[in-house]
Amino acid sequence: MKENNLKNIRLDQKISISDLSRRSGVSERYLRFIEAGEKNPSLETAQKIALALKVTTDEIFLPQKWT
Repeated sequence: MKENNLKNIRLDQKISISDLSRRSGVSERYLRFIEAGEKNPSLETAQKIALALKVTTDEIFLPQKWT
């Protein structure tokens, strides 16, 4: 699976995984799988996470921008 910036963004914002779960409506267990790169979320789930963190899905799931 691909790497992502979810954990880095969450930690930079000082948000616990349980807080992110409450804010996004995504289970803690699934968030941990996503952070570890073991699961790729659906677009809908990715958007919920991004909204909860007030970032774009690209910032989380496309860490390297192609120029």
